[in-house]
Amino acid sequence: MEKEKTGRPYWFVPLVAIALIAVVLVGCLSNQTPSGANQTPPNENATIPAGQNATQFVEPKVYSPYYAGLESIVNAELNKTSNNATRGDYLPAAMFNELPAFPKDLYQMQVLFKYYQLGKIRNQTDATKKEIGSEYWKQPEWIPTFSTNGLRIIQNPPLDTYYYGWADYELIGANQMRNKNTGAVTTFNPGVVATVLPNKTIEVKVPRIGVEGYTVYPSDMVIVDAHPDTIFDVYTVLYSGWYVQLYQGVKLNATFPDSGAIEDFQIFPDGTKAVNQTPSEVQKYFNVEFEPDQFALDPSFPVFKGGWTKLIRMRITVNESTPKGKYLIGMDIVPPSKEFNDDMIWKYKTEYRVGGVGIGRPFFRVFVQVV
Repeated sequence: MEKEKTGRPYWFVPLVAIALIAVVLVGCLSNQTPSGANQTPPNENATIPAGQNATQFVEPKVYSPYYAGLESIVNAELNKTSNNATRGDYLPAAMFNELPAFPKDLYQMQVLFKYYQLGKIRNQTDATKKEIGSEYWKQPEWIPTFSTNGLRIIQNPPLDTYYYGWADYELIGANQMRNKNTGAVTTFNPGVVATVLPNKTIEVKVPRIGVEGYTVYPSDMVIVDAHPDTIFDVYTVLYSGWYVQLYQGVKLNATFPDSGAIEDFQIFPDGTKAVNQTPSEVQKYFNVEFEPDQFALDPSFPVFKGGWTKLIRMRITVNESTPKGKYLIGMDIVPPSKEFNDDMIWKYKTEYRVGGVGIGRPFFRVFVQVV
């Protein structure tokens, strides 16, 4: 039975006041050929690159070891779920209008994927092939950190606080403040809370605007049967961060870290976790392509836009001269090309943000054992 590795998602959601930083950054970017506009979903049946023998394309073996107590953990989690589940009322229903219908067995599938790695992330669900489609992985509840972190951020967003002296300002309603000197009236946006303090100072609390942040799930994968002169695909999903309100332009690049350790209970078949390597040597052994490789992620707030997620196919070619051993291949996020950013700024104006913020390690890591 083939298994997919889940890994632990990594979030990086700095929340700062919105500014036209994206416009400033564009002028500093190098001139590259854009390739991500109007991307179609990855096609797992895409043809093999020219010059490659079709017999060299293989289905990778994703490794996930059994460990003591796993069955009892899974059973305990499954007992909390239902095959007729519905979404709770923890957020306004309108936030999910652009997403597929909520699957009744989502929580059961989530448990099986998380612990047993049952199911392969793909474009569409195919039960006969154990393939999990977008009606599952587009839901925020599919990501384990939604209940532990994401929901809290969305329900209680960070606030910036401002103070206005009573001599110059007065509240004239629940959502309006007047300048006594000029008569100008400020109408507060929804979510802004204004309060008159005991000293008559007006305290105004304004929800911050989430400008960037993203994660992948799954974030780690272990391939244990790679052979020289072969090609294989692995998949993950890139998500816009919780409470992000801008469109984010990203480009995916392959990276070869000098070291890394597999997360949580995951291990190589010999019981080890760590990989140490020389990046300049390792990059000679692998060719890595992403589909799509450049695109804009939609916002996740105030509604989960239809494009707040993106299915990523990572195609890895193992060169014929690759020695046996363990390797680490990563996916980094960098700023897109200048041409792409120009197009996105023209389309989204101040609602566009140039992405490329890192987290100190690749967002997606594939640990490969060549045999």
